[in-house]
Amino acid sequence: QVRLRLVVSAAALGTMAPDPAPRAGGCALPVGTVVRLHGLKTAATLNGREGTCIGWDEETRRVSVQLESGEVKLIKTSNLWKISAPEKKQAEKPEVGEQAERIKALFRKYDTNGDGVIDQAEFKRFMQALGLEASCLGEFMRAVDRDGDGAVQYEEFVDWVLRDEDGALTAEAAASPGAPAEGQPNSPVLQPSSAFGDQADRVDDSDSDDDNHEEARDLTTDDIKEMCGGLPYGWPANGATVVNNMRRRFPDFPVQRIVTTMKQQSFHGGNVIQAIRRAGSAEVQVMPPSVVTTSKSGRKAFPALYQVRRGDPELKVYEQTAQDFSFRNLKAGRLEHVGTIHPGERFRLLEVRRDNEYGYCFGRVYFGTSAERYHWVNLGKELKLSRSLLGTDLNFVAAERLDPA
Repeated sequence: QVRLRLVVSAAALGTMAPDPAPRAGGCALPVGTVVRLHGLKTAATLNGREGTCIGWDEETRRVSVQLESGEVKLIKTSNLWKISAPEKKQAEKPEVGEQAERIKALFRKYDTNGDGVIDQAEFKRFMQALGLEASCLGEFMRAVDRDGDGAVQYEEFVDWVLRDEDGALTAEAAASPGAPAEGQPNSPVLQPSSAFGDQADRVDDSDSDDDNHEEARDLTTDDIKEMCGGLPYGWPANGATVVNNMRRRFPDFPVQRIVTTMKQQSFHGGNVIQAIRRAGSAEVQVMPPSVVTTSKSGRKAFPALYQVRRGDPELKVYEQTAQDFSFRNLKAGRLEHVGTIHPGERFRLLEVRRDNEYGYCFGRVYFGTSAERYHWVNLGKELKLSRSLLGTDLNFVAAERLDPA
């Protein structure tokens, strides 16, 4: 049985400073980060090439990326994937790496869809497997769920906890979770600089037209059937979700091989991740949509009252239990909606999640008679300016906030 010791002060968790580094898909990009270029159009020959982040061009708001050929390109963060470094066991303290892997394996057992995240229900089963009392579940969940979205990215969490010599997180470490561990080389953030401006080629904005990215769309069950000539026996209800999670994490791994690997691993997403890793496929860091918890004023953001602006299109409502549901398919219009909210109609937003790659926001709304059945709408991007008389914070393309932010 793995014993997990966590030493975290509430004060430390409440004072985490935001990482000042530019981000790609929600992942920070310190100097030396290896990235892959993707989604480029007029410079499509650059797609799939890898390079290293060496600077930040403030004028163009782009990252200076030095390719393996030595060329330097100025690339928007939306056209970068952060490459995951291969897992390395600590040579000086191999027992720490072994302990981390045992804990990750326990988490992975409950990650059925392979998104690298376990939700509250899954986390409860994990805690029970550790033999911990249900009475401490809430406190423990608040400690490990650092962004408050009700889910745990377990691999990052385990590395964060076990990175000091005792296997316990100190308050000092908790105050700056993005900092390198003691004894490891520093990884400074990208500093605004024009040092590479004369030698770097700028990739134009047209290359970042995210509305038409094929990679921004998830596959449906019918898509997978067509690509694979059918589905294997025992295909689960969340099969398409597992496939799409693998496609995002391992962009070079063909869909047909993903499906084959799923069958070999009894369709368990967490095990599929490990199997594809063992095959040596390049892996990019994937961040799930971020929960919006507070407004810029520091107030609790949701629930809150909104309305569809008069004269704007109606807002379509989608049920989370629908086949092939994902925020990407919702935005792409690939799902059947179950209702609409009409222009001028008021509704209550219960929570909002923001896509880390393209910035689109999705709101969970109360729709129908049961709050246990989750329904979502596409809010579009957050507006910097708004027609709302109550302020400009937390207003979206598709909906206007009526409660003060």
